[in-house]
Amino acid sequence: MKTNRLVFAAIAACLSLVSSTFAWQRGSSGCHKPLPEVLTPGGPSKNLTLDSKSQIGTIVTRRFLTYLPENYSKKNRDVAPLILAFHGQTQPTWSMENITALSTPYFNRDAIVVYPEGLNYKSPGQQWLGDPEAPPSSVVDDRIFVEELLDYLTSTFCVDESRIYATGLSNGGGLTNLLACTPALNRRIAAFAAVAAAFYTDASLTEPLFGAGCDPHLSYGRKIPIMEMHGLNDSIIAYDGDNTPAPNTIPLPEWVAAWVEKEGCGDREPKVDILDGGNVTKSSWSCGGWKDVFVHYRIDKFGHGWPSTVWQGEPFENLRLGPTMWNATSVILEWFGRWKLEPVRELK
Repeated sequence: MKTNRLVFAAIAACLSLVSSTFAWQRGSSGCHKPLPEVLTPGGPSKNLTLDSKSQIGTIVTRRFLTYLPENYSKKNRDVAPLILAFHGQTQPTWSMENITALSTPYFNRDAIVVYPEGLNYKSPGQQWLGDPEAPPSSVVDDRIFVEELLDYLTSTFCVDESRIYATGLSNGGGLTNLLACTPALNRRIAAFAAVAAAFYTDASLTEPLFGAGCDPHLSYGRKIPIMEMHGLNDSIIAYDGDNTPAPNTIPLPEWVAAWVEKEGCGDREPKVDILDGGNVTKSSWSCGGWKDVFVHYRIDKFGHGWPSTVWQGEPFENLRLGPTMWNATSVILEWFGRWKLEPVRELK
């Protein structure tokens, strides 16, 4: 049954991301260096910091919660995938770690997971570029921070640079999209997955970011694997984009259509699967030999949050309208496992 693809996707996700499907790996300059003393493979996540130029005109300390999986080499010599997971507006990094469960062996035994922290530059708290309440990129540009972060992580850990991935929730999902729009970053990150993502209209912001400002510079058939999951009953980032009285976001069908066109798949009809007893509509586009290069999950009877089978507590349950019968983390990890750079395509 198609429903079982979601319900039992955890089984596939528990398989190593270091799959025999990928015979070629690219180890980073951090291989064989001593690990930071505070980190132990399979141990608790720890906060690390770096000096950043992301606050324009000054140097600011940026933090990121870091997890080494239990299968990670204690001698820092075996290459591992890397996942960046961006929190929602005002959400602590430990909370993002908790609701995604990306740091649990049940889902992930092999990938390094880093939870970057947005700057608490102004009210309402830590947040990312792309929200109307966040400072513009002329003041704080989190894309600079992500470039610096990738430089630090690849020079500190033994990262397979062909398998770096980005995911994010809400405001963090919006940033994930901005990374995909940025040529310098979409050439370093193999795939992007956003959940309940906030893609604000150009009119809602002081600068164009998600609309006219998104130019990924795709050419010569290059494509960017992108996934997005969104609840039809999202009361924070409405599926149709009407967040009245809050600023409007791009309607999801319009955002999807724009990216499908960017990918060069605009002349293709999506493959549509009805999953989870009719509650989930999965639309996937394949073109130019790239299978499922763009995937969108429309989730009925679901609000604003990260789909999972476990109780997440408040405010998450009130916002997302309760647990689901499937785990977004399983689906995302399985999909990430299909992609790597050079070339960024599913290997068959």
